[in-house]
Amino acid sequence: MLDRHEAHDDRNLGQDLPQRDAAPVADRPVADREVPLPGMAAAEGPALVIHQWLDGETSEAEARRADAKQVDLWKMISTETEQRRRMTTPAYVAANIMAAIPEARTETKVATATATATSAMVEPKSSNMMLMVVGVAMLALGVVIGQSIGKMF
Repeated sequence: MLDRHEAHDDRNLGQDLPQRDAAPVADRPVADREVPLPGMAAAEGPALVIHQWLDGETSEAEARRADAKQVDLWKMISTETEQRRRMTTPAYVAANIMAAIPEARTETKVATATATATSAMVEPKSSNMMLMVVGVAMLALGVVIGQSIGKMF
């Protein structure tokens, strides 16, 4: 087999290149494929049944037979998570926040956003100072070129 870092042409034919990943992933020991959690057997015991229940592969009754405390913990976590998903900020809190924002700031933000949007569409203007700097630089460059041409003749 060709090494993926070598050229894929006739130069590799006849060479005995080392095979990096010769063993398929399924044949490797568990330590080579994943890192087991400390204190838990990776593929056996109550933890496996709990993981299968959390993944939807087995029923809650089977998981309860394996470890009822874990099932209760995960049920509480699931219930709390669902409650938190449905939580919204009360309308009066949002109204208080909006009322606390000064009107001038809101108008300033809108004016700034509008000015930024329009200035992005308009070609930037050059200042007089910038024009003077460019003019002086071009004059100096012209003098240097003129002197070098004068020395050649």
